[in-house]
Amino acid sequence: MRIAIFDKSSIPLLAILLLLAGLVVLFGISLRSDAVDEAVKSDRILNVLFVVDLGGKPVSTELFLFYPATGRGAVLDVPGETGLIIKSLNRVDRIDALFKDGRIKPYIDEIARLLAAEVPYYIVLDATGLAIATDLLEGLELFLPQAIDSPGPPPVRLPSGALVLDGDKVVQYASYVEPDEGDADTAARRQKLFQALIRRLGERSSWIARSDVFPVFKRSFKTNLTDDAFRRFVKELARLDADKLVLQRITGAWRIVDGKRLLFPHYDGELVRDIVKQTLNALSNSTESGVADKIFTVEILNGTPEKGLAKKTAEIFQSFGYDVITVGNANREDLERTQIIDRYANSDAAKNVAAVIRCENLSRVEGVAPGEAVADFTVILGKDFNGRYCIAP
Repeated sequence: MRIAIFDKSSIPLLAILLLLAGLVVLFGISLRSDAVDEAVKSDRILNVLFVVDLGGKPVSTELFLFYPATGRGAVLDVPGETGLIIKSLNRVDRIDALFKDGRIKPYIDEIARLLAAEVPYYIVLDATGLAIATDLLEGLELFLPQAIDSPGPPPVRLPSGALVLDGDKVVQYASYVEPDEGDADTAARRQKLFQALIRRLGERSSWIARSDVFPVFKRSFKTNLTDDAFRRFVKELARLDADKLVLQRITGAWRIVDGKRLLFPHYDGELVRDIVKQTLNALSNSTESGVADKIFTVEILNGTPEKGLAKKTAEIFQSFGYDVITVGNANREDLERTQIIDRYANSDAAKNVAAVIRCENLSRVEGVAPGEAVADFTVILGKDFNGRYCIAP
């Protein structure tokens, strides 16, 4: 048997290789820090994934799209039940099946593929970390329209009204599941918690940056942001009005696959990819600052014989963050071309509404007194609408 003999002459070569490997790692960290610094200080949008992990399961996943140059932002709720073909698992499953054993990267990579967007940064809080972070922030402000009294498990008991919840109560709120709650309400509840957290981070940015507080706070969560990058990030959050965040969510159809109830995004994910693309464009367009800060109301009427078309279209507009206040039938069923009526009298806002369904037939109603209009915009669906887009003849 041949015995391997270590050649001492290879030691210098090995040392050089180790040195080069170390330089590559340091260079990667430097690039990561510089990229965040560039996004915060210039005109680039910063995408950060916030995950609340309770018991090894992501109970809340929110993609935060933040434009530091203007202090504007949007948040997209990604349900853990989102169903798709996961190539790495070679099966159809819920997206949170990739979140296990403390490994966040496969989960983030799949979300990035689903959204066709870069998700370079993440912040993950488990139950202990969420409680500690909340207490260091001196509580989170939440409004509960009605009291919660659930035997669990875990048991959740919270009063109604405007509350400042401590760490343990915030964990209760995050873990609460309402069996009869609709998809929109569930997403809204998760996003309410995110808004409270991001608002408090901005309000307490100076406190967090203190040399005696920051190390303790940073240990409460996992992130790939460097210390300096996180400090800059929190500092810029002080400019954000969390109440004006554009709230969006993934919508789709529920199906049972292998005994699991999965939410399959509409149009094979094309809708949510459009949401992200248009949101990024809107946030980066400085001429639309006033438009981005307002949640517009929309009325959707069906001008075709197809049943349920207005309701399906309402889901599309709700996914983009619009407040659909009326869904019904138009006074005719033979409308050839879809029409959008603008009562808000803002060309940028009207273009954004039209872009959702690629409608080019816009008209404006002048002289509408405040409070008289049914909604800011009325969408009347015609025969050219295929359920997703208006198709040119």
